[in-house]
Amino acid sequence: MTGWMNLLWVGLGGFVGSVLRYGTGIVATAWVGDRLGRFPWTTLVINIVGSLLIGWLLRAVEQGSVQHLLGVVGFCGGFTTFSTFSLESVRLLREGHTSTALLYIGLSLVLCLGATIIGMTIKLTK
Repeated sequence: MTGWMNLLWVGLGGFVGSVLRYGTGIVATAWVGDRLGRFPWTTLVINIVGSLLIGWLLRAVEQGSVQHLLGVVGFCGGFTTFSTFSLESVRLLREGHTSTALLYIGLSLVLCLGATIIGMTIKLTK
């Protein structure tokens, strides 16, 4: 594969992941709204799902392959929202919601790391 083709696969995966993440946020906001308070549930769930998926993909596809570039680097990179997680954590802390921020940070780390480990243990059947 050429460098340009690699960029194309990563870009395509990133586009799909980003659009799906954005759409998930819209649906979750419309469905849940402010009923669950200030806790950023949508980002937490997306990060858990993305961590599970990246763990599974890392075991399922060959590193450097088209599937790796498309799924792991592109899709998961566009779908997961760690930068959003960081921003929301800082905002909660700045607004004085320290307990909520610490709960969010702790749950994100423990659950996403756990989901990645579980994803890496899933065996493929042919």
